[in-house]
Amino acid sequence: MNTPLRDDLAGFLEAPDDPVEGALVVARIIDLDADVRWAREELDRLCAEVGDCADAATLAKRLARQGFSGAGSGYFEAESNRLDHVLRTRRGIPISLGVVVLGVARQLGLAATGINFPRHFLVTIEEVLVDPYAMAPTTVASCRKWLKRNDVRDENAFEEAAPADIAMRMLNNVRIVAHESGDFVRSLDVSDYQLMIAPNSYALRMERADAWLSLEAPEMVVAELEQALAHAPTQRVAERLRQRLDQARRLRKSAVH
Repeated sequence: MNTPLRDDLAGFLEAPDDPVEGALVVARIIDLDADVRWAREELDRLCAEVGDCADAATLAKRLARQGFSGAGSGYFEAESNRLDHVLRTRRGIPISLGVVVLGVARQLGLAATGINFPRHFLVTIEEVLVDPYAMAPTTVASCRKWLKRNDVRDENAFEEAAPADIAMRMLNNVRIVAHESGDFVRSLDVSDYQLMIAPNSYALRMERADAWLSLEAPEMVVAELEQALAHAPTQRVAERLRQRLDQARRLRKSAVH
């Protein structure tokens, strides 16, 4: 873990009230050379260009005219979570475009929050639901139809996403890209930062155990599984985890001898 980045994230978490600042920390975790100073200046310039907006539809339309739209073929690239990259290319994924919308809306004095909709981040502006990927208003009814079509439970689907939640979700995207490409060192590095946000995450500990196993580090597998066990969501999960932990401990002894 990079010490200055750790300190930047810790500073953000002391007062996590600005989604833009959280996203800029994420940008530097993705790439130390991310130009966060330029990104702040570009957001200021963008606000001046967009001008006063009285409603969500107008703001979304003006941002679309500025060229902001979905990343298309770059959807699953880590850079699509990098705010400076998104501001420069005008292409992003729902959550990074959502941060642009939030940043501009808040500077313009509009009430705006993130919505932790599953698989597709949303925002509200003055209580109007906006799809940042389409850069257009949407409706709860339309979103519920999408959930039904995709067999996704709608429980908590419209929960507000705090700035720390947004940073966590962006880092999830980066970690998953690294893990699925077999870059387990990178996925572990990203999850180090995530554990600062969610130190009791069972899911993170389990993925870290899998990463360490792929890196042939049985002692670290045991350490991660022990942490996962401490935060197992149910007794049934805990029992299965104890069995896996016993296997990992035997594997560690075998590696030592």
